[in-house]
Amino acid sequence: MMKIIGLFRQNSFRGEYASFKRGETQDHYQVILTDEKSGVKGLFKVDLEAGSIEFQHVVMD
Repeated sequence: MMKIIGLFRQNSFRGEYASFKRGETQDHYQVILTDEKSGVKGLFKVDLEAGSIEFQHVVMD
């Protein structure tokens, strides 16, 4: 989890992490993050091997 949080911070994402779910492979994750500035909750696809974060969609509660 620390690697994922570090990657988000490296890309200027800050907020509250609601969930971390492992994806298809060991280095792929799906993360729900609530942005600290806007309060918008989003689903992100994280690839630790490539060091990439992809926004998927806004999560509605």
